[in-house]
Amino acid sequence: MPSKNLRAPMQTATEMPQALHILILDDDENRHVAFSKQLIGNVVVHALTAEQAIYQLERHGPWDVVFLDHDLGGSQMVESGPGTGYEVAQWLAGHEDKQPKTIILHTYNPVGAQNMKACLPQAKWLPGIWQQEA
Repeated sequence: MPSKNLRAPMQTATEMPQALHILILDDDENRHVAFSKQLIGNVVVHALTAEQAIYQLERHGPWDVVFLDHDLGGSQMVESGPGTGYEVAQWLAGHEDKQPKTIILHTYNPVGAQNMKACLPQAKWLPGIWQQEA
């Protein structure tokens, strides 16, 4: 009796899903590890500071997804201003050609998230998303 080939046909390069180009802004390296575990198979670039994030946004891309934290530098519940994710949101608002398809605000700071969303109304606020199971 002839054996049946139960394997699915091999996908061609055009049929295979493409990796997403993702930028993550967060000052907590443990969160970068958690995000990376959930985003295996994608191109993930990490930024610890607003300055690093803006540098990446200016020079690389296009980006499919950008994750923005608000409170950086180890401080929590800080006011929006230079050195926060709000600075990056303002920069993105002024550079529409550099805006990704998806922007996710993962900060726990509700005022910071509200301020960033005022700059980027299309952004989604999902605090603690890095804690979600893959």
